Amino acid sequence: MQTLRVAKKKKIPSLIEIPTWHRDRAGGKVGQPPATSTSSLFQKWKSNLLLERERFIEEYELADLIAVLSEKAAETFRTRGFPEEKLFYLPRGVDVQRFKPGTRPPIFRAIFSGALIERKGIHHLLEAWHRLNLRDAELWLLGSVHEEAKPHLKKFWRENIKTFGFVRDPENYLNQGTIYVFPSQWEGSAKVVYEAAACGLPSLTTREAGDVVRDGVERIIVQPGDVDAIAAGLEHLYRHPEIVERMSKAARRRVVENFTWDHYRTRLLGAY
Repeated sequence: MQTLRVAKKKKIPSLIEIPTWHRDRAGGKVGQPPATSTSSLFQKWKSNLLLERERFIEEYELADLIAVLSEKAAETFRTRGFPEEKLFYLPRGVDVQRFKPGTRPPIFRAIFSGALIERKGIHHLLEAWHRLNLRDAELWLLGSVHEEAKPHLKKFWRENIKTFGFVRDPENYLNQGTIYVFPSQWEGSAKVVYEAAACGLPSLTTREAGDVVRDGVERIIVQPGDVDAIAAGLEHLYRHPEIVERMSKAARRRVVENFTWDHYRTRLLGAY
């Protein structure tokens, strides 16, 4: 922050990149206190959170240009009065040589990739999957299994669910899928959505996961926490392989033509 202050004083233009949303999001919570905190620990946490929030807010004000990763992220700044000319759309990229389509599996295979935490909607996905009880179908979960996910895994477990933990080669799993599911409640522009699209997977995601893929073209959009919509989207893609095939081709084409790292570098240079 000190460098931004100096830059402002010396009239040197400055740019900051926001990995998620405005620190206050869209009026939501900025954090949760420790679950087992004493009164003094809680007060320290609260004080640190306030200082951190004030630091972020000052950085937003000092910067001449704020790079945001998605339209949803931009909205969280607009609602707080930031002018359009101060916001710069800077989506991420993906290595389309590393992440590319594989052979379509003989069964319907939905893949989730990311930390297994509630913020990413894993509990909603598990409930929807359990409710459907699809035949000749699998749900692959790639990512570290956090404690908060374990009760949901136990409650909604089915034999056609497979957990792999954290993997260093997600491309070798994604390219074996039919669709990608990521009902996250809060992201900036999730890189896993780019990776899945590059592997030719149609997505079932929220707007909060980013806007690299478009509703009805490469993905189906659901509201965060809407288990009914997640289940309906899963079943729709399960019963319509022709839609999966069309969306698959569109997803791969979308990232190759718009979201490689070369595209990212060109946009970033444009910002500067």
